[in-house]
Formats: sequence, C-alpha cells, structure tokens
Amino acid sequence: MHTTLSKKDFSRYLPFLLLVMTVFRVLAGLRIPYMILANQRYDDRLLFENAYDLLSGVWLGSYDSYTLAKGIGYPLFLVLAKKLCLPYSVLLSLLQAASAWLFVRAVSVRWQNPYGQAILYLLLLFSPISLTLLVTQRLYRMAIVPGMVLVVFSSMIGLTLRKELPLKKQLPWAFLTGLTLAFFWQIREDSVWILPFIAVMTVWNVGYVILVLHKKLNTKALLIHCLTMLLPLLLLFGANTGVSVVNRIHYGVFLNNDRTEGNFAELMSLLYHLDSNTRTNPDIWISRDTIVRAEAASPTLQQIQPLLDSYTEDWATRDGEIPGDHFSWVLRDAVQDSGIAPNAVSAQTFYGNVLSELRAAVASGELTEKTDGALYFSSQSRGVLPEEIPGILSDTLQNIWKIAGYTDCALSSSAKSAGRLSDIRRMESFASCLTVYPTLSQFQAADYDSIEDETLYDFNEIYSSGMVSLLNKSNAIYQLLGQPMFLLALLALCVLTVRVIHGLFHGDTKDLELWILTCGILLSAVLLRFGCGLFTAWFSEDMQKFINSFYSCGVYILLQMFKYLAVITTAASLQPIRKQYFQNFRNSHKEKEE
Repeated sequence: MHTTLSKKDFSRYLPFLLLVMTVFRVLAGLRIPYMILANQRYDDRLLFENAYDLLSGVWLGSYDSYTLAKGIGYPLFLVLAKKLCLPYSVLLSLLQAASAWLFVRAVSVRWQNPYGQAILYLLLLFSPISLTLLVTQRLYRMAIVPGMVLVVFSSMIGLTLRKELPLKKQLPWAFLTGLTLAFFWQIREDSVWILPFIAVMTVWNVGYVILVLHKKLNTKALLIHCLTMLLPLLLLFGANTGVSVVNRIHYGVFLNNDRTEGNFAELMSLLYHLDSNTRTNPDIWISRDTIVRAEAASPTLQQIQPLLDSYTEDWATRDGEIPGDHFSWVLRDAVQDSGIAPNAVSAQTFYGNVLSELRAAVASGELTEKTDGALYFSSQSRGVLPEEIPGILSDTLQNIWKIAGYTDCALSSSAKSAGRLSDIRRMESFASCLTVYPTLSQFQAADYDSIEDETLYDFNEIYSSGMVSLLNKSNAIYQLLGQPMFLLALLALCVLTVRVIHGLFHGDTKDLELWILTCGILLSAVLLRFGCGLFTAWFSEDMQKFINSFYSCGVYILLQMFKYLAVITTAASLQPIRKQYFQNFRNSHKEKEE
C-alpha cells in the first residue's frame, strides 16, 4: 500500500530531523582534528595558561608582563567546557547550534514559516566559517568569535523586534543581549567595532518607547521599558567594571586589560605618534630611530636599554626595522626579563614614568609628534593618512566580495600542531580534543632524523580525513552560491529601501525597523573588515591568509546574517503585494470565464 507523507506529518517530524542534524554537527566536531600551537607564547599558549589559572581558582595566576595583555573571554570558555565535563569541540559545536537557533528565534516574531525557519537554522548551523582551519581547528580565541557575533546580534534583533510586547517577553532578550555582549567584549581587545550597532539600536529602541509607546504606558511603566532597552549597555558597563575590580583585588590595578587601558596603552599610543628623523614605509609603526630617541629622552627606559636593544635586534626584519605592533611585545619582553616590574603596580609605575618623561621631551622639543594629519583610530596601531583611506576602503569592499563567497573556508585533516610535545599534550588533555601532532623531525628526535613527513600519531589524521572531506564539500556548496546570494540580498535591500521611503511618505513605518537592522548588520561587516585592513596592512605576503579567515572571521557570519535577513525581510514586505496581485489575477480570470 503506497502512502505519502502529508504536510502535517512532515511538520510533526521536522523537530526530530533538526535534532538529528544538530547531533550530526556535534559528532562532526568530534571528528575534526584540532591544531595546537603551543609555541605561540603570546597567543594560544598564553590563553591556555590563563585557563589553567582560572580553573585552579587563582584568577589569572601570578603576575608577569603578559597576564593582563588579553581578554579573559576565551579562557572562560575553555573553563566552562571543563566544568561541564564536555570536550572543547562539543561546546564549540553547541555554541554554533545555539546561535543559529537564537537567530531563527529572534526573527520568528516577524517570520513564522516553519519550513523556512528550519532551512535558515541548518544554513547557519553548517556555516562555512564555523568549519574553517584557522578559526575552528586552531585552539585559539577566534574559534568562538563567529558564534558569539551571531549570538549578540541575534539577541539585539530579538529585543528590538519585541519592544512593543509585554515586559516579561522583553526582559529575557535584554538580559541575554547584555550578558552575551559583556562576554563578547572580553574575547578580544578590539571588540569596540560592535558598539555602533548596539548604540544605534539602543537609541532607536529608547526613542521608540518614549515617542510612540508613551501613550500606552504610565510614567513608571515607561521608565521600566526605557531601562529594559538600556539594560544591554548597563550590563556591559557592569561586567567590565567587575573584571577591573577583580584585577584590582588580585594585582592592584583597575584595568580590564593593559593593551587598551592604563599607562602601557598610553605609552604605545604616544610612541606611534612620535616623529622620526628617518623615513620608513607605512608597515613600520615605530622606527628604530624613534626607539633610540625615546631611550635617550627617558632615564627610566634606559634602565632596560641593553635588553630592549637586544630584543629589538632579534625581532627586526632584514631592513633592521620592526613591522606592525611587534615592538609592543618587544617592550613587554624586556620589562619581563629585566625584572624591573615584578608586579602590576610596579609595571604601571614604570610605564607611567616613561610616559611622563617622553611627554616632557615632546613639550621641550627634544622629541616631536607627527604633523602629517594622520587619523588614529586606536591606541594599538599607527595613524592612517587621509589619502590612504580610499585605498583601504577599496581593499575592504574587494574583500567583502570575497568573504561573501566564503573564500578560504576549508578544513584540513593535516592541521599539524607545533611546539614542545609536553605543552601540546597538556593543552590537548585540557581541551579533550583530537590533535594531529607535528612531524618527528620537528621534535628533533635523535633516532628519527631521516624521517621528515611522518607524524607521531598518524591515526588522528587518517581518522578525521573522511569527515573533513564531507564538510569541505558542504562548504563548497556555500562557496558556489555565496556571491549570487549576496547580489540577491543587495537587490532585496534596494527594493526594501524603496519600500521604506515610500512608506515614510505615506505614514507607514512597518518596514523601517527591519531596514535599520539589515543595514546595521551590513555596515558592521564593512566596519570590521575596514578595521582589520588597517591593523593588518603591514602583513607580509605569507601572512595574507590570516586576514580574512582569521582576523575577519566575524565578517563572514555578519554577511551571512545580512543575506538571509535582507531576503526574508523583503519577501515578507512584498507578500501583501503578491497576494493582491494573485487575487486580482484570479478575479479577472473569473470575469473572463463568466
């Protein structure tokens, strides 16, 4: 007897099918090999050391020059996996699943098609940027950036679309936005790029409550609604203050981190501003001449001059200069190894004294600041000349197009780790993940000098190759459709813009809010990629691969959100017109028949 699956039956089985796909996504994460770069003293290993200390209940451990260099977001994620007795890969997959579900849930108040929601969930669940070598497979903080970007933006969308609903339906979204924003802020020191979107939507929400909802609410209810809309920013401020308080208790300094706050950040900012007697290319943020002149002007800096000069020489490239922000790490190394700042208070005092002496030298004319009209967007990087901005913006838009097609999104079954065997094993054990070890020759094993390509544990690479190949095929489908979908989304945004303008002239603002959200996501992607372009402009040719699929990994998920939201919003906006068209067509057809 032949039976067909009815639409009602399919709807009943849909949650089960989604659950199966989610379980598959988690199991796929378990089969992916992870790359542990235990030799990265300032990056991967540093964050794991922080996680060890957090798990031991000693905050970030004993102080050294690197303790407050980076945010605590990723170490907290590692500790959470350990506390939940979950492998790191499982928690990472669950983050992607939760963020995908949250986005669907956020827009469900305006878009209630269950089949469309299921497809949207699956598209985000298997997002290519969540299945990428330099993001997913490297045990580093960039792994959680795409998922957390999706969570924060989805939470803000959910809050914005529910501001007219009862307070009990708003509060969960407000708390979620604030808590996830606070956590996201602690992942990287350059998370400020997310604030424009959050700030604009907060102003929109508060303004809407005051100007539109005041007729429906009494004074007390109006105040509570406004505070609810402000809750994300209040929680962000509270969390940052809390971290600073804990650092004050443990280390005596009221800072979130010392890369963007405190005397070290101000000192680096001043060094980037100082002029040099020698002309260098833009890749050199602080020239050797500037370093020499700063040492001459600062008696405090002269206390570590031998070490500083030695490390400067070690870090210098063939032209004798230090590119990018590397001098900030040279300075940390010299301060650490000199023993001049055994604690955070003495470190802040040391950097503060150098800062005061250099400022005095600038005031006396011994040192001069640049007068080229450069714009300084951050204390962590050099200034950008106005004439450079068009080129950087052009590069940004070109890379936005590449990212729209999911360029560089691929996994590798041979993602080999690096560093000492004991460090790799320790980090692997902490994360409970599958790791491909370095070649034997990298360990300089005396009995295996002739072996160059074999790995210590070849089985891990072989074991994961089938799953990696399958997931890369999935990524290839996204890559094939990514740019056409982006063009469709841009077209949809243009149509939506026309609809919004038409509506404003006729007193209809129904689509305005979703238009602002859609534009905000797209502009956030452009802003983030623009910032990455500024910071990574000095990268050498062999480092270019790190720009898009590593530093710009948040852009991938933002563009993916933009594509889906633009198409969904425009389709929903045009639905009444489409219904009216078909109704008129049917009516005219009936008239002809009669």
